[in-house]
Parts: sequence; structure tokens; C-alpha cells
Amino acid sequence: MASLATAEMCDTNQALLTNGEVRVLDPIFRTYGQCIAFSGPVVTLKVFEDNFLVRDMLESPGNGRVLVIDGGGSTRCALVGGNLGQLAQNMRWAGILVNGCIRDVDEINACDVGVRALGSHPMKSNKRGIGDKHVPVNVGGTVIHDGEWLYADADGIVVSRFELSA
Repeated sequence: MASLATAEMCDTNQALLTNGEVRVLDPIFRTYGQCIAFSGPVVTLKVFEDNFLVRDMLESPGNGRVLVIDGGGSTRCALVGGNLGQLAQNMRWAGILVNGCIRDVDEINACDVGVRALGSHPMKSNKRGIGDKHVPVNVGGTVIHDGEWLYADADGIVVSRFELSA
């Protein structure tokens, strides 16, 4: 799915930025994967150092959606690795935003999917299945709701309560 330029979105949607319907995430995320620019409707997960639900969600058809994972900002393990990056590509997810870490960076960078994360960490996470799906999450200084739209490119990440048009 082609993505609108985030800088242009900000320029043309000042009123929506002011009233909070469009929000810009803090510039804290690193870029991974082959898709520098991506967009789509959001699916949210809230987990902490446990990626069982991440795999569970990525095993379902993505249909151009973006998985937003609130990992609590933990940098003690990775929530997404190369196998999950490949799964996201195969299941046609547009992208993954991780408020936490990834691993297998070279493998993820070979995947045709957009990934943003705080950084990389070589340790894998737990797999207990603890967490919540489809709940509001706080990522990059903003609350993101299931069903909102996320737009990412080289300039940053923008979240909107609804799909924006060119």
C-alpha cells in the first residue's frame, strides 16, 4: 500500500493536529525492513517481554494492516525476529511498530515489510501468552487505538483517527 508523505500530512492537516485527531509519534524509532514507507489500519497488542501473541496475530492475514506492539519500551529482549518478519511479509502485513526491540536484523531487513522498533537485542522473549489484543496502547508519546491509521516514512510516524487522503 502506497503511503502518503508524513511531512505533507502535517502541512495540510494543521487543524487535525491541533485537535488531536492526527498525532505525530516521538522520533525514537529505528527503521528496519525493505519498506521504508508504509501505511494501513492499526491492530494493537500490549505485551511485556512475551511475544506469543505477536506470533498469534501475525499468523492471521494482514490485509495491509499495521501491527502496533506496545512492549512497554523494554530493551531487555526482542519481541520480533526474522521468522516473524518473514511471517508478516507472507501474511501481507504492511508493517510492524514495536515499542521494544527486534532481533535478526539482517533477516528482517531482507523482508518486504516495514518495521520500526526502539532498537535490536539478541535475546528472545518469553512465550507465555500474557498480554492484551485490540486495546489502546501508549507508543511514541501518544495513545493509539485499534482501527486507527498509521503512516510511516523516512520523516516519521503519523497516526490518524481515520484514513487520510492525498
